[in-house]
Amino acid sequence: MASPQPKPDYVETLKKERDRFVALAFCAADVLFEVDENHRITYAAGATKALTELEPSEVVGQKFIDLIEPSERTQVMNSLDSLGDANRLEPMILRLKGPAGPTPPLMLTGYHLPDLPGSYFFALRLTGKEETVGEVQDPNIDPETGLLTKDAFVEAAAQRIKETGGDLSELKMTMLRLNDMGELRARLDAEADRDLMRTLGAAMSGGGNETAGCFDEENYGVLHGEDFDLPALKQRLEGHVRAADPTGIGIEVNSSTVPANIATTNPEDAVKALVYTINQYCDDPSSTPTIKSLAENLDDLVKAASTKMTEFRRIVSEEHFDMVFQPIVHVSNSQIHHYEVLARFAGGLDRSPYELITFAENMGLICDFDFAMVRKVIGQLQKWKRKKKYYQLAVNVSGRSIGNPQFLDALMKLLSENRDLSGQLLIEITESARIHNLERVNEVIQSLRGTGHKVCLDDFGAGAAALKYLHALDVDIVKVDGAYIRGAGDDRKLGAFLKAIAGLCNELDIETIAEMVEDHKTVALLRDCRIPFAQGYLFGRPSPDIASFDEKAKGKTAKRGGWSRISRAGA
Repeated sequence: MASPQPKPDYVETLKKERDRFVALAFCAADVLFEVDENHRITYAAGATKALTELEPSEVVGQKFIDLIEPSERTQVMNSLDSLGDANRLEPMILRLKGPAGPTPPLMLTGYHLPDLPGSYFFALRLTGKEETVGEVQDPNIDPETGLLTKDAFVEAAAQRIKETGGDLSELKMTMLRLNDMGELRARLDAEADRDLMRTLGAAMSGGGNETAGCFDEENYGVLHGEDFDLPALKQRLEGHVRAADPTGIGIEVNSSTVPANIATTNPEDAVKALVYTINQYCDDPSSTPTIKSLAENLDDLVKAASTKMTEFRRIVSEEHFDMVFQPIVHVSNSQIHHYEVLARFAGGLDRSPYELITFAENMGLICDFDFAMVRKVIGQLQKWKRKKKYYQLAVNVSGRSIGNPQFLDALMKLLSENRDLSGQLLIEITESARIHNLERVNEVIQSLRGTGHKVCLDDFGAGAAALKYLHALDVDIVKVDGAYIRGAGDDRKLGAFLKAIAGLCNELDIETIAEMVEDHKTVALLRDCRIPFAQGYLFGRPSPDIASFDEKAKGKTAKRGGWSRISRAGA
């Protein structure tokens, strides 16, 4: 005899219980709530009794928000309102209203199962540590707003742009500037400030397909589609701020929207232009007066980024840049040890070399430039060698380039073809903050050292990051950041840092170079700290004529037996 079939409503009940069980098991939650579209609890399971003294059955029918600690309800409610039809709520830390006060911090995650319309699941898990309420300890998340950091926003934007397959017609970026936000925050107490920033973050992140990021306390960005309701967002933001402001005045939210294609159909170039635009926008406080001027300014920025990118590529490919040389000398006797090679640009790019190199870093063009520079330096060394002239040169390579496999393959091939210059060419790694895979980069460094090239780590300073690099990367030389050198003579702490850096490097058999040395008082300080090499205007400004330093060295030698250039490779 066949078994009786279960009734349809019973099947639906079983399906719901299954989904709840799977969700609870998946989240490893301490408490699970199911709520309807009005945020009223329709199901509860887990440790509600321990946290609130209410059994799961007793919280059914209550509004979820009523279980939250009152001081945190605004930011939680904003996050819940932003969920909409999205399938996932970004994690956040909150506390429930306990019988003896707020509970310990709990991690809240929210999600929506598409086959159960009108139902949302909220999972709560004890964090096991005293995290700041509203924060999730994620390096990609701004701790104050819960939005993506600038770098994480760029990565997310890059992914979205690539997913379009080149069809960027409906993807736009809106830049938001909250004018005078710093002044307003100064008027708030710590709790009100914390709640406001989380509320603003929740409002910007929305519940749809937007990607939002916080660049600094005044500047924000949202990547979105055509249907994004910008006026409504601005109204919400201004309303939240006005409500939090003790004076009731609030702030003005300015905005400007541009297409994500940024005058190009190439997704990779679109990402580069976005990065450049964001950085320029945030660095230029003069572009704040009106929405119209913001729009015009942002449009100018993105057009300039595209034009400048094309021009920079042309200059690099044709090697339309010049080399200048600055000496690095022995502190003990002022003899020249080697020269750093620096770039100087002419033509249409009317900016300082520093700005242009930063531009290349931001736009992802630095690998092409670094390779062109190394190739040009090698060509110059070979010319000198044919004339029986020998100089020892340091050429800069960005941390971003040193982590790029294609760049490294080309670099190692070029160096292999010019092995006779290995003792004359030192590789100086700049922008070490761009290095992510330290283990892999150290392998590269050892390959360079194994072929006779010394390796220097530029802009070295105090702190955990510097120690991390020093521990992970086996180099021959570190160049101490000029900020420490210039201030060490008048600042006891900086002087102690400098001496400690030098002492640690001496223990590790790593040479040190002090940069930005401009007076003899600093030279005396370097001798005291046992820093053997120095670079700065005291010893010579960058010059395109390296022979001029030879003439200078002769004069110095005649007067006090001082400078002499390196006369052979590896000296």
